[in-house]
Amino acid sequence: MKRFALIALAALAACNAPSMHFAGIEAVRVTVMESTFELRRRQDRWDLVEAIRVNAEYAPRLSQQLGRRAEIAIERTYGCPVDEIWGDATKMLAILKCGEPDDLARIGTGPKVRI
Repeated sequence: MKRFALIALAALAACNAPSMHFAGIEAVRVTVMESTFELRRRQDRWDLVEAIRVNAEYAPRLSQQLGRRAEIAIERTYGCPVDEIWGDATKMLAILKCGEPDDLARIGTGPKVRI
């Protein structure tokens, strides 16, 4: 019985552990509506953010509101728009578009013509 308790405790301790790519990066805790996320950002080849949901919610679905909440938390924290986001209800990975002009800004300025 002691062995089972130790295994269960070890499993619970690793619930919000970052993946290997984000190990050693200090987490930023952000709450959007009812969802609380721990965000870790890594800027190397791509500008990536790992979002781990750390609160308890009943049957959250990424496709409904949870993915948008994670996107809002990332954009508010880092000030860049999210290009792509994927994952499940507990751990998501996002690619940021920092330093790149937004698609709507490009459409608004129109094509550049040399005279």
